[in-house]
Amino acid sequence: MQRVTIILLGLGMLAYAITRSPDKPRPARFQHLKGWQKIFGVVAFILTLLIILNPEFLALGLLGDTAFFDMLVLAISLQMHAFAARAFRSCVDVLSRGVRWLGIPSPGLRYLLAILTPAIAGAVSAFQKVVHRIPS
Repeated sequence: MQRVTIILLGLGMLAYAITRSPDKPRPARFQHLKGWQKIFGVVAFILTLLIILNPEFLALGLLGDTAFFDMLVLAISLQMHAFAARAFRSCVDVLSRGVRWLGIPSPGLRYLLAILTPAIAGAVSAFQKVVHRIPS
């Protein structure tokens, strides 16, 4: 009970310190975050407070080590997804620059080439199968 009181007192002091000087311009700390990032941050903060303030959650195992491990796995997978998306975007940029360098002028022609590539590959595969059957 004493630990909970100290934590709540510390949070109250932090809230007072943040709201103490309203006339000073504050930097926009969370303006660069997107909506879903803010939501995940609030949920993580609430879960952390529940785990710290309520020892029964730890005793029941509802939000113990497994929850922290699950949140860690979620954070790492989101980071890996963001890295893969950045890598894909950079590959697309390099590929489009290469296509422009080759002299394929219009986006319509690029789209046509992208759509016809699997069809051409299938036709070449079918042609190779036919050619290999003829001698035998």
